[in-house]
Amino acid sequence: MSSKQDKDIKRLRILPLMVVGIGLIIIAGAVIKMAKAYSGHHKIEPDKTTNINVMLTRNPDWKQLDLGGFSLSMDQFLQIDGSTATIPITAELARQCCEASDEDIDKYVFHNTTGPAYDNLIYSNGNKKPFYANGNEIRYEEKHIIFATEPSEQELEEAKEYGVELEVTPVALDGFVFITHKDNPVDSLTVQQIKDIYSGKITNWKEVGGKDCEIIPYQREANSGSQTAMEQLVMKDTPLMKPKEGYRITKGMGELVEVVAEYENRESSLGYTYYYYLNNLYKNDNIKVLKIDGVSPDNENLRDKSYPFNTAYYAVTVKGDDSETAKLKDFIVSEKGQQVVAMAGYCTVSESGE
Repeated sequence: MSSKQDKDIKRLRILPLMVVGIGLIIIAGAVIKMAKAYSGHHKIEPDKTTNINVMLTRNPDWKQLDLGGFSLSMDQFLQIDGSTATIPITAELARQCCEASDEDIDKYVFHNTTGPAYDNLIYSNGNKKPFYANGNEIRYEEKHIIFATEPSEQELEEAKEYGVELEVTPVALDGFVFITHKDNPVDSLTVQQIKDIYSGKITNWKEVGGKDCEIIPYQREANSGSQTAMEQLVMKDTPLMKPKEGYRITKGMGELVEVVAEYENRESSLGYTYYYYLNNLYKNDNIKVLKIDGVSPDNENLRDKSYPFNTAYYAVTVKGDDSETAKLKDFIVSEKGQQVVAMAGYCTVSESGE
């Protein structure tokens, strides 16, 4: 047999192996891609709510307000923290106090989301020494005021442990809302139905006037602002059921909105968020806000408390903190401060700010 024939035979033997190898690479790539795109058999879109990645353009009626000489320095902005849903409050303070452009807002806003914001406020003002994890000292950003939802029981316990007392002052009203896909025929749920769904008693939409399909009740992670509201404002003494694998969202409110809005979930999904956040920061045309007991969460129903899940955003400080940044709390609840809150698009705690 010639050397040429021998080489040809070797090529023929190697060719099938190459084809198989290429095929395995393609399959592996597809599997990895699918694994990234799906969690718990439900497609999860990348979270789009990390810090400043929300809509922060000023409203069409925006104007410069007379703040009566009130101002904030950049150092003070560094000491403000909060939830994603309250970013526009800090953003509007930057516009009003520093004439910040919409393009430069991210230079003034340093919100770390609800849980980390409380951690920063508590640990940077507490009297305990920093703790260690894996031999490394855990440090926190120095914060003197946060704009967020009310603290969870765990956060209140942590504050007590670190020797601080939190002062929680409402600065804006909002509705805690339940959302589903726009194609879901259900338009309203009762308070009791919500409790029964999230405690596991009701599992099918037909039980609440919908189609014969499973209810997928998404939840958020512990100590997120919306999870705390779900536990304290909605469920109260009724225990939340443990969510099925893939039905707990841990990367922000935006991701929860995305999974509820997905076409494949259009007749099944149920989730919760804040009305202001959904209308002003993370709009999605595939989402429908459900009425509760037939009442919608508009400003009038928030102020007269006819909407059942009436909640607020708060300015949270540590009692006894006499820093200039902590004094921002007094301004933000004043008439001029409430005008700033209204200019940012929120429902103020009183009509005097509008």
